[in-house]
Amino acid sequence: MKILLHSQVAAPSLLGRYRFAQQRLREAGIDSEIRTGVEVDFVGANSDVIVSHNWIPDEVRQLPIVRCFGGKELTRPDHLTLLASLGFPTMEWTTVPDLAAALALFDSWNVERLILKRSFTGGGHGFHVLTRNQPSYTAWNFERDVICREVNPECGRVYKAELFGGKLMLGFVLKKESLATRLFTPDECPDGCRQLVTYREANERPDERHREAWEFTEAETAALEALSVVLTQQGFGYVSVDLMRRADGQLVAIELNTGSVTSWWSETFPFVRERFTNALLNLVQQN
Repeated sequence: MKILLHSQVAAPSLLGRYRFAQQRLREAGIDSEIRTGVEVDFVGANSDVIVSHNWIPDEVRQLPIVRCFGGKELTRPDHLTLLASLGFPTMEWTTVPDLAAALALFDSWNVERLILKRSFTGGGHGFHVLTRNQPSYTAWNFERDVICREVNPECGRVYKAELFGGKLMLGFVLKKESLATRLFTPDECPDGCRQLVTYREANERPDERHREAWEFTEAETAALEALSVVLTQQGFGYVSVDLMRRADGQLVAIELNTGSVTSWWSETFPFVRERFTNALLNLVQQN
C-alpha cells in the first residue's frame, strides 16, 4: 500500500504534520510519500490512498483502486445544503434571483443587517454586510453566493471545529465582537459594501488575544464527529466547520471549509499531529 500526502503549498506547519504521520506509517509498515508544489492529478495515479490538503478533482477520484480524502470544489449553497441533508443545524440562509429579492429580505426577516457570503473565498474576504441605508449595493453571483441573517446579533464569536477521519482534531474560538459594534460609522459604502472594523490589526496574524482553544461539550463533540464520519465516507478529508451560537445556546454551522484549511494555528498544539496520525492510520488500515 502506498499513501500520498499532498499539498500544493509547502507550508512548514503542514509539512511537520505530514512528516510526523509519515514516520508513524513507516513504523506500521506502510509506504508513504509527501508531495508539494504540484497538482494532485500529476502525482496521484500510482497511489492507493490520497490525502490532500487541497481540492481533489473528480478525474482523480475516479481512478481505479485509489481512495481519496480531500476537498471538493463546492459552492456555499452546496456546502450548507449538504450539512442540512446530514442533519447538522445551519444558520438561516438563502439564495436570491436578483437584488430586489435580496433587499426584500430586510422586511421579510425583519432585520437591519444582511450578510453576504461569497463562494470560493477564504480568510473572510467573501464576507460583506449589507444595511438598509446603503447608497449603493455590491454585485454578486446570485446562484453561488448566499444571503444570511445574523445568528445572534448580540454576539460575534465564531467557533471552529477541525475534523478528520471521524474525529475532532481541534476546537477554537475567534473572539469577535458583534457586527453592530464593528460597523464603521459613518460609512460611505465603497464598492457597495459596509466596512467592518477588524477584530485584529491589519496584516497581523491572529494570536491568543484574538483566538483561543475551545472545548466543545460532549454532545457537541459527538455531533461533530458523527458529521465527520459521514463526510469521510463521501471522500472529504481534513475539514473545518465554522459555527456560531444562537441566543438559546444551540451551535449552528455557518460555513464548511473543505480545502486548504489553515494549519499553522493547529500545529501549535502537538496533540493535533497525534490525532491526525491516529485517524489516518485507522482510515488506511480499514478494508
